[in-house]
Amino acid sequence: MLLTNSAFEQSSVTRTSAAPQMSAQQTLDVTADDVRTMIQYLRKAKARAVEIRDRSPAGSYMESVLARTIDSITLELSQLDYLLARKPVDADALPNQQRRMRPAI
Repeated sequence: MLLTNSAFEQSSVTRTSAAPQMSAQQTLDVTADDVRTMIQYLRKAKARAVEIRDRSPAGSYMESVLARTIDSITLELSQLDYLLARKPVDADALPNQQRRMRPAI
């Protein structure tokens, strides 16, 4: 009977099947409608998490995980709202800054 160490086998498989590192960052074109769709999805997910948290026992592990999840979703929603409120920067419309700051003394 041959005994194997499954933890070693799993780690070696994980190392060999790791995804190659990409040298360039990929960019996505995201429209305001895409952001609004994401906000709608996150609001529904947050409402669902609040419902589940309200039914979970107080002080339980599930309640604490859901509380952190709700806080994270709230933060993400505020960031997406901020992105929607900002106007896109038009680099061509910005005036050239000819005057620089004076040198430090």
